[in-house]
Amino acid sequence: MAAAELEAMLEPMARRGPDRQTLACHGEAGFGHALLATTQEALAECQPWRHPDSGCLVISDSRLDNRPQLLRELGIDRAVDEVGDGELLHAAWQRWREGCADRLRGDFAFALWDPGRRELFIARDPMGVRPLLFHFDSGRLFVFASCTEAVLAQGDVPATLDEGRIADALIGETEGIDQTCTFFTAIQRLPPAHWMRLRDGQLVQQRYWRPIGDERPAGLPTTGSEWIEAQRECLDRAVRQRLRSQRPVGSMLSGGLDSSSVVALAAAACRERGQPPFPVFSATDAANPDCAETRAIRAVTAHVDCAPTFVDLADFKRTQTRAHQLWDEAGEPFDGTMPLLASLYEAAAARGVVSVMDGVPADNLYTVGRQAKYLSDQGRWGEAWQAALTQWRLPGIRFPQLHALRVMAGCVAPTPVHALRDLLAETREYRKLLRTSLIAPGFARQIDLRQRYRRYRRTIGGSHRWHPSGEALSSLAAPYITAGLERYNRLASLYGIEPRPPYADRDLIEFQAWMPLGLRIRDGHLKWVLRQAMVDRLPAEVAWRRDKSHIGWRFNRVLLDRALAGMGPETKMAGIGWLDGSRLDDACRHPDTQVAAGLQEALRVLQWHQRAGRPGMRPVEKNSTAP
Repeated sequence: MAAAELEAMLEPMARRGPDRQTLACHGEAGFGHALLATTQEALAECQPWRHPDSGCLVISDSRLDNRPQLLRELGIDRAVDEVGDGELLHAAWQRWREGCADRLRGDFAFALWDPGRRELFIARDPMGVRPLLFHFDSGRLFVFASCTEAVLAQGDVPATLDEGRIADALIGETEGIDQTCTFFTAIQRLPPAHWMRLRDGQLVQQRYWRPIGDERPAGLPTTGSEWIEAQRECLDRAVRQRLRSQRPVGSMLSGGLDSSSVVALAAAACRERGQPPFPVFSATDAANPDCAETRAIRAVTAHVDCAPTFVDLADFKRTQTRAHQLWDEAGEPFDGTMPLLASLYEAAAARGVVSVMDGVPADNLYTVGRQAKYLSDQGRWGEAWQAALTQWRLPGIRFPQLHALRVMAGCVAPTPVHALRDLLAETREYRKLLRTSLIAPGFARQIDLRQRYRRYRRTIGGSHRWHPSGEALSSLAAPYITAGLERYNRLASLYGIEPRPPYADRDLIEFQAWMPLGLRIRDGHLKWVLRQAMVDRLPAEVAWRRDKSHIGWRFNRVLLDRALAGMGPETKMAGIGWLDGSRLDDACRHPDTQVAAGLQEALRVLQWHQRAGRPGMRPVEKNSTAP
């Protein structure tokens, strides 16, 4: 690959890697690297890294947490921070070949080119915290990068729009339809927990990890108190690993249990090490005395030793910050749903923080799935009834016994009954999606949106994975979780921020999969075990907070109002082929009425579509035929 092509690809990577940009061309292969140096070892070498004997080239976007163990196993007798990730990954590949990715802990996406074998090997971390996208034209071209824009910038990659993905953005629901598709038909994502090898023109891809392995892990707790203690220790370990940095690390704080736990543990670790108070970033609505989120945030920041920065809704409304440009800068239309997070990343960057922790995807660590169905299929009816009852003993649920009876009735219903029920539910949900979206009926029919939604529902239905013993359950391999983590990464990259989500830690996920379901939900409390583990670290009103209210939608409304104020007639007409033009016009005139449902999604897609430098995008012809 020519140096000019690599330079073009590095240009859209400047925000992701503002510290240094380098490239290396060797024969038919070329690598470019944009560095955001967050660890000491990142300064120990310059990537692309080349092995002097084999000529292998290595490039990575990585933070490897088990470096001491890897160095011991690989026989590298040097200080941990003196060995760069390129050298370490090359040694791991030389020792374990395709098995090297499974040996790594942390967040990573890396590639290795072996000129002697004419082989390219790439791999991605288990949860997909670090992105990796590629284009493959067999026998001619293989292009990969950390963002779509860089892949397109190579020059020979077609920018043909995937109109099915446009539909996903317009209805919002199907963002996580799979782990591979992008907005361009010629570009794919390497799924999390996968490696890929290109050799002799053949591309081989394989999964190397799942949240639940074949064997029950050794050393798991046996009593409730042991599980509670182990829960705190596992999360604390994940948090401390993500504090390892030669530049400031901070965290978002929403006032919910998940992010509050991260902040409490990180603040305690910083205090133990004699470091300054831990930086925390929160969005508040101080003008609203009934805002539960603001009250919880204030309670946490008063309870733990941290240095909070508050982005208040009133200030966000009246000021002009970069976060207000999110719809213009977003890498994908989905990213425009998060101006609140954009404002927090902006605040973190202003304080010099380059790595930010958060609370995702903690909700999915404590899933209970269809436990009653699983137990009833094994003939364990008493346990099945207790499981059904437990999942309905929640705040606001009257007569949980009646709901539990419905669950048990479903457990014994024959397969045709379940199929009919699912079909009716799918039909009802799909019709609602059409009503609450501005998508043109003809466009929905053209891309077969109904079938697309059916496919998405199947991925949701199959997201809960059980161990054959029935003792372990995890939903962390679900595509919608990958989609969310990738969205956080794209958004953070706009501000030169590296996301570090502790709840995406592989060891923590494997531990949580074996957490007894009776500890995941108890006494009407979801995440009961985490609440117990953090009860002495958090204020009681946060540790036992039940509501999930948030103010993100208020920040979204600020961007909507500004977009409507600056919108001309050409904006409305641009997507007339895939939007219902009359409904779009009515929604823009009356944004506070029911007809305006789906307006934000439509305008975000329009702005993304119209942005300069997006060749190959075209609206489809208008078709008002019902789908």
